Amino acid sequence: MNRCLTPILAATLIVGILSPASAVTRKVKIPNRYDGAWTIVATTSEGPCSAQTSYQVQIKNSDASIPGDEVDIDGGVSASGSVQATITSGSNTVPIAGSLDTQGAGSGTWRTSGGAITCSGRWNARRSG
Repeated sequence: MNRCLTPILAATLIVGILSPASAVTRKVKIPNRYDGAWTIVATTSEGPCSAQTSYQVQIKNSDASIPGDEVDIDGGVSASGSVQATITSGSNTVPIAGSLDTQGAGSGTWRTSGGAITCSGRWNARRSG
């Protein structure tokens, strides 16, 4: 995916993602049972974005971040695992929806908006740590 989509799945979940000092960290609502490292794979089904991109996301104490990327994540994960969030980087906005489970998997959809490029697709998540 283009760099404009980098934030996509990050929040995408991963909406739950934590990173180093170089990244902006926002407090989002994520139950602690989803804490840990997650690998998110975003696949494009429509638009000129890269066919597939992988992201490393960290969720810790309800804080989410994407290492190395300055993004704003607004939204969260419900107690039942439902994911609703918007990831923003510059003028690019990426709404995401889906679900996570406590066994360490998840999936959902994403779509860019507000930028010069319009793309959409699916994301899959696996707990990696």
